Amino acid sequence: MGETLSPVKRKVMRAKEAAEYLGLSVSAFRALAAKELEGIKITEGRKVWLIEDLDAFLSRRSGRPISLKPTNSWDVLLAKREAEVSKNL
Repeated sequence: MGETLSPVKRKVMRAKEAAEYLGLSVSAFRALAAKELEGIKITEGRKVWLIEDLDAFLSRRSGRPISLKPTNSWDVLLAKREAEVSKNL
């Protein structure tokens, strides 16, 4: 009793979410994905994309690494809280 579950960190995004993540329309994302981003077919008619693949794509396009470090004070607080919860499991 009294256990706290750590938040689930998502590993994949659907097309609409991935498009938003990259700052694209869904149709532009689908056109791009058809050429450059390999999705994962999880069920018939359902495809997802790994967040790490989206980050790698951004890295390649920008020519610099994508930092996963928190960049604002709210993200820093959240990261600290997640670390505390994980440590107490």
